Amino acid sequence: MNKIFQIIGSLFNSENYTLKNLAFFLMVIMCIQYIPLESRAGVSPIKVATMAIMPLVFITHFKASRAVGIAFMYITYIMYTAYFLHGNSFRASTVIYTFMFFITYATFYNLIWVEQVFDMDEFIVFLRRFIFVLVGVLVAQQAFHLIGIRQFALLNMTQVLRRSVMAGNSLSYEPSSLARTLGVLYYAYLKCCEYKQGRPVNIQQIFNNEHRWVTIAFGWSMLTMGSGTAFICLGVLSLYFMKGAYFVLSIPIFIGVYFALSYFEVKQFERATIVAEATMTGDVDEVKEADGSAATRITPVLNTIHGLDFNDESTWFGHGVDYNRWVAYKKGINKVGEIDDYGLIAYILSLTLVFSCAINFFSIAAIMYFLGIGGGTYNIAYLWGILMILTCVKYFHSLNKRNEDGEEEEIEESE
Repeated sequence: MNKIFQIIGSLFNSENYTLKNLAFFLMVIMCIQYIPLESRAGVSPIKVATMAIMPLVFITHFKASRAVGIAFMYITYIMYTAYFLHGNSFRASTVIYTFMFFITYATFYNLIWVEQVFDMDEFIVFLRRFIFVLVGVLVAQQAFHLIGIRQFALLNMTQVLRRSVMAGNSLSYEPSSLARTLGVLYYAYLKCCEYKQGRPVNIQQIFNNEHRWVTIAFGWSMLTMGSGTAFICLGVLSLYFMKGAYFVLSIPIFIGVYFALSYFEVKQFERATIVAEATMTGDVDEVKEADGSAATRITPVLNTIHGLDFNDESTWFGHGVDYNRWVAYKKGINKVGEIDDYGLIAYILSLTLVFSCAINFFSIAAIMYFLGIGGGTYNIAYLWGILMILTCVKYFHSLNKRNEDGEEEEIEESE
């Protein structure tokens, strides 16, 4: 009880309102979805209130940076296309909501790259605790399921998940969004531990005293949460360990895991396998037939590959606000990112932001970005939360690279 009072009391302690804590808070609030307070609707009042404050932080701590410049160009461009080129469909609320995400991200970027509010050890501790909290809530949900309680709002159990008795969404919107978030958190943990020790983390190390419980917690959640997306994330993350001698060692291990999961007929694994096979065909209809949920993120990529017409003006300048949501999506012709709404130029600007500020192009994070997030900057909070986490990874990668080269620890935006 005293601990609870200490937490409540800390909310009224002005010393806790620091830029460092703001950065940690932004990553948490953007990644989670506590449905009893935020609802299952598309817009969370808590996140809106948080993002509404960010312009004040942005102005009071303003410094020019790469993210600020690209965000400004993006906001200016979509305002031009949405209002001047497609004024009939212009909706201020949607455009302002998009502005809020970009300004919030630019503010966060400056906290990490310019203000340098925390070091790598603090970030690793944050990642460990965040993983443990998400997995802890998931385990609590699973315990409630086992005793027959399927809905309990206090534990974020507001929907009945019929996939399996162990399925759960933890502090996320649904199991698939939990899988993506945990996958990125564990990837960030591996990369930062790699930078700290000066060499990649190997398979033996993830089960040693330092990393054992993080790995067990992560593995348990991904295998039991009831999401096919979790198995896809595990497959992508396995690429991290496929280096040198471990590549040869990993082949029989993954073959064994594949046949074991197939033998025991794990439904989520079967779903992931079917989706992967359908995706390899490049046929949108086959992907939809295989898994409607997965198709919402895979079909836009396929539609973009097969359906872009560079001679069509709408390809470059879009069709206007919410065309993707109300027209393209219903027809099954929606493309990645904001191409349908604001055009290919806007999408190129958003990719410029992502790959210059958050992700190195030739990396596992890039695969996660296209396969898991869908390769766009949507008005979806947890996707921006994931980009914030990857922004920290990119920052510490740059810092580590400079230290290896024997340069000063003071870092500029050189990558």
